Amino acid sequence: MTPFAVTNVKLLDAELGYVERGGLLINADGRIAAVESNYTPSAGVPVLDGQGLWCLPGFVDAHSHIGLSTKGESGDASDGNEATEAVTADVRALDGLNPRDPAIPETLAAGVTTAYVTMGSANVIGGIGCTVHLVGRTAEEMVMVPAGGMKAAMGENPRRVHGANAKRRPVSRPGVAAVLREWLERARRYANQPPAGARDYNPKLEALAMVVRGDIPLRVHCHRADDIATAHRIASEFGLRWVMDHATESHFILDDVVGWGVPAVVGPSFGAANKAETRHKSFATPATLAKAGVATAICSDHPVIPSQYLPMYAGLAVRAGMPESLALAAITRVPAQIVGVGDRVGALRVGLEADFSLFTDNPLTHVQATTRAVYIGGQQVSGL
Repeated sequence: MTPFAVTNVKLLDAELGYVERGGLLINADGRIAAVESNYTPSAGVPVLDGQGLWCLPGFVDAHSHIGLSTKGESGDASDGNEATEAVTADVRALDGLNPRDPAIPETLAAGVTTAYVTMGSANVIGGIGCTVHLVGRTAEEMVMVPAGGMKAAMGENPRRVHGANAKRRPVSRPGVAAVLREWLERARRYANQPPAGARDYNPKLEALAMVVRGDIPLRVHCHRADDIATAHRIASEFGLRWVMDHATESHFILDDVVGWGVPAVVGPSFGAANKAETRHKSFATPATLAKAGVATAICSDHPVIPSQYLPMYAGLAVRAGMPESLALAAITRVPAQIVGVGDRVGALRVGLEADFSLFTDNPLTHVQATTRAVYIGGQQVSGL
């Protein structure tokens, strides 16, 4: 691609802060080569005059089912859960990704350029999630990290989907924990003594071996404080990297969470609580965690709430007490790190891919702000 400069924009970035009159240089590889105040490009470099628009990094949704639950299709058509067994660790979200989900261009047009697409929470262990750019004709063109984490779920959902009605384990919270422990132990032994031949090959254990080796984190769906504590107890027993997904009641055990050093992906906080586990959900939760020093991302859980309004959710966290810099970080830099692409996207920083959007106003503080253009890797992918 031809290098170009963006000038006369208001830069807003969690690392850089606010720059009233700034500019960017995008090199031929689609990466940011310069970020400066009062930037004046060299002679001969094509210039895009931002005319005072706001320039922010591409937003990153750290927990989404976009492309697995296609907009306009019934729940039965969703590919988000392989609910036939309590453990489906070998299932990969990438294999169900629909690049023509109508929600993808809508979300991209709002400045959300990257998403972690995860399997759902019907199972104790649900399968492998992937990190994608929200542009591309095929999953191969979209994918950034094909195996970014292993889905696990505590509490209500696996109990309801399996349990007494399906006449299979788990029926209770101890049952959920027991199933998780059993399969992690089996995976640990499998990883320590790999199969000698095809007869010993187990695709579920092959997938879980990535978790016990530390290649990918365990992404645990956990709302209630006791479920969060159980997830950490099990992760500690096996020495796992893990991430709290939803983390709805994590503020009730804040001192513990801070001590663990475990990232939190909080949401969906918008809308009414739709089940007992979410009765305490609040935008004050990400505010409390982030101010205490916990690496905190704000997510949509699309399609539970639409991913295209991710900056608004960050703005509501600001209203609940979250400093604006931390709220912006919660939809850019922090989720990029959590989903394995922090060295590629999430900030307006020299060397990173040029994923950014131009807005008429600050989208975290102005609901009326509209997107004028969205860029991924220096290529315009949405906008006028």
